[in-house]
Amino acid sequence: MLLLREGRVVQANQALIKALGYQNDTALQHMALTELCQNSADDMDIALSLKKFEQHGQGKGQWEWLTYGEDWINVECHFTRIQLADGDYLHASLRILDEFGPSAALQLQLYQQVFDSSSEAVIITDRHQQIAYANRAFCEMSGYNTSELVGSDIRILRSDKQDDQFFLDITMQLMEKGFWSGELWDKNKQGVDFLCQVRLSAIVDEYRRPCYFVGVYTDMATQDSRLHKLREMAYQDELTGLPNRALLMQLIPHQINQCRRDNNGFGLMFMDLDKFKQVNDTLGHEAGDELLRLVAKRFCNVLRNSDTVARLGGDEFVILVGNANGPESMARVAEKLLQCLEEPFVIKNTPVEVGASIGISLFPYNSEQSEELLHQADIAMYRAKKDGHSQFVFYCEDLNQELVYYKETEQQIKDGLKRGEFIPYYQPQVDSLSGDIVGVECLARWKHAKRGIVPPDQFIAVAERSGLIQEVFLQVLAQALAHINLWKSLYQKEIQVSVNISGYQFCDQQNIQQMSNLLKDSGLPANMLRTEITESSLMDSGQYLLERLAWVKTAGFSIALDEFGSGYSSLRQLKILPVDTLKIDRSYMSNMDDEPRDKIIIKAIIQLSKTLGIGVVAQGVEREDQVRFLQENGCHLMQGYHFSRPLPAADFERLLANQSSSAAKL
Repeated sequence: MLLLREGRVVQANQALIKALGYQNDTALQHMALTELCQNSADDMDIALSLKKFEQHGQGKGQWEWLTYGEDWINVECHFTRIQLADGDYLHASLRILDEFGPSAALQLQLYQQVFDSSSEAVIITDRHQQIAYANRAFCEMSGYNTSELVGSDIRILRSDKQDDQFFLDITMQLMEKGFWSGELWDKNKQGVDFLCQVRLSAIVDEYRRPCYFVGVYTDMATQDSRLHKLREMAYQDELTGLPNRALLMQLIPHQINQCRRDNNGFGLMFMDLDKFKQVNDTLGHEAGDELLRLVAKRFCNVLRNSDTVARLGGDEFVILVGNANGPESMARVAEKLLQCLEEPFVIKNTPVEVGASIGISLFPYNSEQSEELLHQADIAMYRAKKDGHSQFVFYCEDLNQELVYYKETEQQIKDGLKRGEFIPYYQPQVDSLSGDIVGVECLARWKHAKRGIVPPDQFIAVAERSGLIQEVFLQVLAQALAHINLWKSLYQKEIQVSVNISGYQFCDQQNIQQMSNLLKDSGLPANMLRTEITESSLMDSGQYLLERLAWVKTAGFSIALDEFGSGYSSLRQLKILPVDTLKIDRSYMSNMDDEPRDKIIIKAIIQLSKTLGIGVVAQGVEREDQVRFLQENGCHLMQGYHFSRPLPAADFERLLANQSSSAAKL
């Protein structure tokens, strides 16, 4: 950032000085911006742009800036006019668009230098509170050197001014929300307590589990800064300290660009307080201002550090919620915000109750334009006000209906789990040469109290999104293992049972351990249970899932790659996968008559399995001609309606009994 007056530099912050390669801002002071910047035309365009920004109060440009080493760097600049006692200034915030070179080692080296040269003290700990890194500023602040800190417990810095419960609360918030900020008393090497403003953030792995924690410390004694004050004036709401409209309208386009790069979504909430006018009318405007400050504080306490609360004016707030890929996640945030307002506020010793009406728009579902998204959320907010107090409404009615269905289904699944309504259905896997049942796929069904048997496509997706899928899976698996054990003793027949597991379940070691415990309690050998994972899940989950597959294989389970041919896995990956069986995707069977190439693919998969020495099962077999085709090409294990539809336990047992009776007669 820098501060300009009449087109000349008044002050620059450390980040800009470092970016341009200067030692300090002495050389930059009083320099005309036209000496530092150029665009596609001449310097006059820069000067004219600055005058335009001063007239309109704000503006932006993308210019090339000259460094101390006489290199040009590409910079995006945002300007805001601010008024001080001695006249008008332009405040500029800059974002360097140039990237470091391709060397990862060079980037790490530069990042190390940036951390070490930062004026803010930075420390990193692991999940066991062991110090993994501390920069130079932190060492100077604490009195320890790097070798004394790294590997030590963070508690060597702990002051007696704050008790164990205080630090436990910090740890809980870090684990639940991923951040914490506030004032912290620490103790330096000499035993002297010092007060710091601290921002703590959790670094999570690809499965959102905290693995490291970063602390940024600012000594309260050195916190006063002119640039900090100027930025507050330009971008922060004077009453609440929240971002104002000017900053919000810069953050939304930035969020849009970020989501486009990451193929992600976000949401906007336009919020208007209910009953706020009554507070102003009965207790006065000072009470209303105090209420707005308290409301803003509650919102910040319940939201994540990655979310942004802005105040537009009056009793209107806008909340930008990042990583929101649908109405369910936005609904959870809206419910949190409404719940945090339920406890009355105390203003002038008087309990004050307020609620909020919330309108929600979603990127990219509703729009991809900043102003339009904000306008849509505003419209939805007025609809929420018409529906009554403390309501939230999505701009798109279809999303609203989807949310209602999701919430209803989620609650019904919870109720169904309590009543034990999730049961296994069995579809046999048959050796087409002998007609023997050699295995069975266990499929989940919901025996709904009112709707009867509910197929999985009507509840599995909701169970996965709500985190209930593992409970459903374990309820079905426990029954299946009991059935297999019973049939083994009744018919002296060992039947391998296959169960479908999502990539999420595979990656969670606790889920696999629960499955292993169930199998152990049943007394069945591990190879009686075959875990099936779809090829597409494998491709989506990456290297970690490969490691989990290896663990499952070591535990003795058999592994099948389901829907093979639909996920485009490479032969190189297939060679290293610890799978025992490929299950040919059923779409090839259904299309083989209309698509001659599908027959070629089926033949190739069968030949590939033989080359790799693993089994192959054809799914979706419905006709005799499909059976003959598969037999002619060396695939004898089949599954599909030609042999049997998925059956409840009693019907499948009758099938087994009939087969055993026929075998006994022979």
